[in-house]
Amino acid sequence: MERHAQGGGYGPPGGYGPPGGYGPPGGGGFGPPGGGGYGGPPGGHGGGFAPPGGPGPKPITGGKATIAMHQMSIDPTTGMPKGEKPPASTAAVLSLVCGLLLCLGPLTGITAIVAGFMGMSAVKKDPSGVGGRSMAITGMVLGVLNLVLTAVGIVLALVGVIAT
Repeated sequence: MERHAQGGGYGPPGGYGPPGGYGPPGGGGFGPPGGGGYGGPPGGHGGGFAPPGGPGPKPITGGKATIAMHQMSIDPTTGMPKGEKPPASTAAVLSLVCGLLLCLGPLTGITAIVAGFMGMSAVKKDPSGVGGRSMAITGMVLGVLNLVLTAVGIVLALVGVIAT
């Protein structure tokens, strides 16, 4: 009787490998059975992440009704489920966060305005892949409000100093 080595993972064949950090370098991590974990043959048992350029998403299989239902639920322009928005750009998120930090003065106001313009530019270049337009606009408005409140505070402080 010939024995074959089972690759990657701790546990019964077909199980998941150990969580990342417990196995040999490059082998740990959760993955589907047959992921070809460290030390195992491709398609073998054990966990592990798929290598870059790997097999990719599974094809849609099933009857005509299943395939038709799937095609109706995916937006062909973005490849995402219909009604789902693309993730917000980092600049738009930064703009909103800096705009909300009114207590830190004009430094965050200027950052919010600049990052807001960068976020709007990213959305304009690739509207189907980058979102966050409303975040960028809100951040810019809050940044301008921040600068206006800072200017009013400086004017009131100067008027108070001059009056005394």
